[in-house]
Amino acid sequence: MKKITITLIVVMVALFAVSCASAPEPAPAPVVKAEPAKSNLPDFVLNPPLATDAIYGVGFAKQSTMALSIKVAETNARADIASQIQTTIQEAITSYAQEAGVDDNTQLISFVETITRQITDQTLSGASPKSRVPMDDGGVWVLMVYGKEALVDSFEDVANEFERNEDAAFAEFKASQAIDKLDYQLANNPTVSKPVE
Repeated sequence: MKKITITLIVVMVALFAVSCASAPEPAPAPVVKAEPAKSNLPDFVLNPPLATDAIYGVGFAKQSTMALSIKVAETNARADIASQIQTTIQEAITSYAQEAGVDDNTQLISFVETITRQITDQTLSGASPKSRVPMDDGGVWVLMVYGKEALVDSFEDVANEFERNEDAAFAEFKASQAIDKLDYQLANNPTVSKPVE
């Protein structure tokens, strides 16, 4: 009986050990790298063209009509070109800190504010649309180009409209006075030449 009991115990331990044994873990699934999401944006939006003889601007708009979307997108693209030519950046930073209290019972009030403003004031004459791409959502992307010839013409117009500063105007005024004095002296005190004897 003892042999049967020992045999049963051995068989039960063996069955218990077999039942507790787990199946081998499955090999991990190979990691599949996700490809970057494809964009339906025109290529010129993410990679605007660069050139030595032109400046390119990109603009977008989504308005109630396609015609209005195109006009606003072209305006935004012109603003992009103008900001590449000249932009004035104004920034204001306000920093405030106050600490009040007694001994270990103090409070600190801290405040920081930063404001940045970008101003572009440029006359563009000759910027023209190179590409218009309507989107499924009703918006329009526009690529505008501002050629070197138009840029040179624009700078010539600015040079022609150049106003002299006060120093230049004063110097011109003094030169005019000097010429007037010379004319007065010549008119009122004529030189008389005598023949040499």
